[in-house]
Amino acid sequence: MKEELIKRLKRIMNEREITAAELSRRSGIRASSISDYLKGKYEPKQDKIDLIAEALSVSPAWLMGYETKNGLLSKALTMEVTPAEQQHIKKYRKLSPAGKKEVDHFLDFRLSSEAPRVEKDSGISSS
Repeated sequence: MKEELIKRLKRIMNEREITAAELSRRSGIRASSISDYLKGKYEPKQDKIDLIAEALSVSPAWLMGYETKNGLLSKALTMEVTPAEQQHIKKYRKLSPAGKKEVDHFLDFRLSSEAPRVEKDSGISSS
């Protein structure tokens, strides 16, 4: 598991162009610890894996090598997520099913009123 974790950590950091210092800032883990993890000097404990995974918008299971999609990153894992979007996701996950449904309906409504601009700007369809 240790080798897979290091490989995946380096891979996702490289793909997202995130330095150890930036990962430290995002995760709250000391930069020296991140460096030690990348060198294989120490293996992060589960709580640190969770923080790293959250900072990189991947699942802890994927980071540790337990999840794979035919050996490739899924589109969701390679999508850039801004810090503001991460906060929205955290809030959304705390909602009840009824609250999530309300948010989904609101987003559908907003997208339908902005659909021509959104589709033109980003290729997102309103369906």
